[in-house]
Amino acid sequence: MGYKKGGGSIIQDEQLIRKIKVGNQHAIRLLIERYKHHVFKVIYSVVHDEKIAEDLAQETFIKMIDALTSYQYKGFKTWISRIALHKAIDYKRKITRHKEDLETFEEFEPASTEIHPDEQIISKDKSNKIQQQINLMPEKFRIVVKAYYFQELSYKQIAQELNIEETTVKMRLYRARKWMKENWKEEDFN
Repeated sequence: MGYKKGGGSIIQDEQLIRKIKVGNQHAIRLLIERYKHHVFKVIYSVVHDEKIAEDLAQETFIKMIDALTSYQYKGFKTWISRIALHKAIDYKRKITRHKEDLETFEEFEPASTEIHPDEQIISKDKSNKIQQQINLMPEKFRIVVKAYYFQELSYKQIAQELNIEETTVKMRLYRARKWMKENWKEEDFN
């Protein structure tokens, strides 16, 4: 009847989507069932981790349900694949950014977790120097750096607090890291 693992016939997909748009919950389950293996494979090919791929597949279907109102009936499999691919790429970018963040701050932090009393004084002094250097940053960078790294707020929380878009928060953190790499020198912290 046109059903294949990882994708259905175009006519069946469009019928299900029309039913979903008028509130048919069973049609949602059928569409998800039809594409869950395909979506998983698309995501897994990028993230190479089953658990993460499963989580991102669920997020893909949530996004699909929210976005179906704007679906233009131009090939559902391609459309859902694009959503899945974007979820996977966004995840990889987030992980890469997090690693870069850690590397940037690890350059200026003590390596050992066991600190001798003399080293505590040096560590405190280094921490004070980091604070001083952060205070020299342009204000829009300084605010997001302190909120993200010291208050441990999420992008969303920072955006709400500053009344700006989440993408603006991400961009300011990116530019702040770039600024640090260009303006901070190791000797500033010794």
